Amino acid sequence: MDKFFLVIFLASLFGIWHYWRRNPNKRLLITTITTAIISLLLFGAFSGSTNDVNAKKSQDSSIAKKESKAKSKKESEAKAQSESKAKAASLAKAKEESKAKAESASKAESIAQSESKKAASESAASESLARAQSESIAQEEARQAESQSIAAAEQASRQAAEQAQSQAQAQQNTDNSNSGGGNNTPPTNNGDLNTADANAQGVIVGNSRSMIYHVPGQRGYRMNSENAVYFNSEAEAQAAGYRKSLR
Repeated sequence: MDKFFLVIFLASLFGIWHYWRRNPNKRLLITTITTAIISLLLFGAFSGSTNDVNAKKSQDSSIAKKESKAKSKKESEAKAQSESKAKAASLAKAKEESKAKAESASKAESIAQSESKKAASESAASESLARAQSESIAQEEARQAESQSIAAAEQASRQAAEQAQSQAQAQQNTDNSNSGGGNNTPPTNNGDLNTADANAQGVIVGNSRSMIYHVPGQRGYRMNSENAVYFNSEAEAQAAGYRKSLR
């Protein structure tokens, strides 16, 4: 609108020059001058209004820009906060996962140690059982060996007694043969096997060679009196270091 009044003002100036210089006309000149003044005033008024409008628009635009910048800044800050929260959540999650892995590893290690201790305990128990069985077997073998040794000693004692008896019998036969069969002289004390009459001296008869004692009724009770040792009781024989015959 201000441009329109500017054009009218310029046209009025041209009319003033025309009606004043080239074609003088007082009435039209006054009209033209009045039109120029009015158009100038209106141009100034509308120009100021336009400037105010432009200023307001500029101010509004500036405010809008500021608001847009503030909004953009706020959105940027919100985005940064959101990203920061996301990073914090990610770090917390990573820490939790790391803690869970550490706990899982610790639990697995504890289970492995427990199983290792259990295996070691079972191995120790197995070794102890095997050792006990081995010792039991060794003791049983030792007892068997001792029994065999005792049996062998008794067998040797019996064989010696039988040999002595055989020698005594042979000697007696020889003596009887030398005496013509009519001499009743008792046999000598060597190989006489006369311990069956030991009741006069003691019930228990021990063999000084085998360190074994016999009671009446046992096979080795008769022996060479040269090897015989007499006791009044088994306790007395055992106190002297003799052991009882098994047969």
